Amino acid sequence: MKRKKRGIMESGRRTARQAGYSLPELLAVIAIMGIIVVFGGPALQTALRAYRVRSMADMLTTDIRALRYDAVTNRATRTMTVNDRNASPANQYSFTNSKGKPVTIHMEQDVDIDTTSDSSISFGINGATGSTSSLSVSISGQVNTTRGDRYTITVTPTGTVSAAYTQYTP
Repeated sequence: MKRKKRGIMESGRRTARQAGYSLPELLAVIAIMGIIVVFGGPALQTALRAYRVRSMADMLTTDIRALRYDAVTNRATRTMTVNDRNASPANQYSFTNSKGKPVTIHMEQDVDIDTTSDSSISFGINGATGSTSSLSVSISGQVNTTRGDRYTITVTPTGTVSAAYTQYTP
């Protein structure tokens, strides 16, 4: 005669009772996942749009600083052309990198170069712009129906580059 011990017979075969998940447990997990998707989806989309605007502003700021460093390092004038959304071609900036290759960056979808105080930013051999006033470029994008993000990148006559963040109502 065989004896049962914790759901396994002594012969090593399993009995009908095995560990697993029941149908109500699986349905509860699926319902919780559905709730997370329904409420988390719009928040994720908002975060993604805000990230796009921020990353494009960071990239432009970094490229302007790199252009200035290149002008000082190589003791040569360096220029960046910035086209806002009303220019042709629109929403892009271009410059020649430190290796002498032309680079053109197009803004991502839903990100605009709103305004620019001048269509080009030039740095002399000492890193200054040669301008009598600060130059600025604004990048913006609508994050959702009630919020837009704007980054204003400012270049002072001495060549200092800074970026400021603001929100606006579209």
